[in-house]
Amino acid sequence: MKRFRDLPLRRKLLGMMLLSSGVALLLAMIAIVVYDSYDYAQQKIKDLRTQAQVVGQTSIAALSFNDVQAATEYLAALKAKPSIAAGALYRPDGKLFASYTKAGSPATLPKMQSPGYRIHGGEVELYHLILQPKSSEAAGTVYLRADLQQITRTIRYGGIVFLVMLVSLCAGWWISTRQQQLISTPILEIASVAQAVIDRKDYSLRAAKYSNDEIGSLTDAFNQMLAHIQERDARLIAFNESLQKEIEERKQTQLALKHNMQELARSNAELEQFAYVSSHDLQEPLRMVASYTQLLEKRYSDKFDEKGLLFMHYIVDGAKRMQQLIDDLLMFSRVGTRGKELQPIAIESVLRTALLNLRPAIQESGAKISHDPFPVVMGDATQLTQVFQNLLSNAIKFCGKNIPLVHIGVTKKDNYWQFAIEDNGIGIEPEHFDRIFVIFQRLHGRTDYPGSGIGLAICKKIVDRHGGHIWVESHPAQGATFYFTLKEAL
Repeated sequence: MKRFRDLPLRRKLLGMMLLSSGVALLLAMIAIVVYDSYDYAQQKIKDLRTQAQVVGQTSIAALSFNDVQAATEYLAALKAKPSIAAGALYRPDGKLFASYTKAGSPATLPKMQSPGYRIHGGEVELYHLILQPKSSEAAGTVYLRADLQQITRTIRYGGIVFLVMLVSLCAGWWISTRQQQLISTPILEIASVAQAVIDRKDYSLRAAKYSNDEIGSLTDAFNQMLAHIQERDARLIAFNESLQKEIEERKQTQLALKHNMQELARSNAELEQFAYVSSHDLQEPLRMVASYTQLLEKRYSDKFDEKGLLFMHYIVDGAKRMQQLIDDLLMFSRVGTRGKELQPIAIESVLRTALLNLRPAIQESGAKISHDPFPVVMGDATQLTQVFQNLLSNAIKFCGKNIPLVHIGVTKKDNYWQFAIEDNGIGIEPEHFDRIFVIFQRLHGRTDYPGSGIGLAICKKIVDRHGGHIWVESHPAQGATFYFTLKEAL
């Protein structure tokens, strides 16, 4: 098959034409031979049955009067039929009555069998039942064996088939050698031009068109393709020149962008450090303000009227809230500066710590918290505890008048784990989904729900540091589900 695939087109076309013609002729000749052999065998059986009927009619008297000599003489008349190799007469009980065997043929005769014929070994055996003319009782059975002479006929027919096929193939070869040029010449022309284009890189060459058939359409398409390539090359050269200029400009832009990103990273690091230091340094003055105001209220409360005491209460409350904001800001800055190296962490132990920290709030609200089996992830245990603590604290806080029911679901997604903290609280408007993750953004007043508005911002920063993503899905009065993803442990 590989050799045929590598042959020139002309030889392929010639070979396929001759092969298809030869196969068609061979199948036709085989069909003729098979049909002739079958028809010949049926004719032979018909003649043999007629001969058996003649022998049977002439032998009825011999069988009836037990005249073996007469029966043998009747069978001897079969010598006039050279194709009949043997014959026999059987009594109704199946015993041999008389027989005839052609010279040179085996003298062994078979046992009597049921009427009919059988073909085997190039011979046909026929059993014919002899009936009494008046009573229709069995008088005996005639057996004849004849040579079908199929070998001789097959050889003769084979010779005829061979001669016919030889003459037909020669005629087919003569016709095919002339007809295939109508197909091969235009295709070889296209191949020649294509090779010249490859060798010389000259797309201005065109193939000659010989006809308006499918091959002519192929030639037109080939020439149009060369024209398009020629036009495209001209545009490509111009485009490459402009592209080189653009590449140089982009290199300069990338260098400038890289420098700006380095400056931004340095600025962010300095800003985080400043926030940490500022938050730490502001705690002491605020603590003094709150402490001395409380001391003043305690020792000299009898010196102030009701309005004065209210003012001191405002001072203490404001100092405490400012201190809480500073603590939250300090915690927010520590996410990027004080984070530990990520390592395999069992979320079960992380949740246990978070629930221990939230025990007073859980007991006071009567919250019910359930969860799926937890996996092991890559993370910072302290920071992940803060994530679970903040999200669970919000679920308990924003429960409205309901007893908080919280479920923590876990789902495997490719190479990370997706956590879902679902509650039955007051829910969130869809337009606030992005806003709630911004630092110091609140949706409710402090009198309704206390807090600094930094908890979800801390969660987002921690999840981002862990290479994950956090988002929320909710509807008002239908609870909220906070999702976040963490990489699975290596």
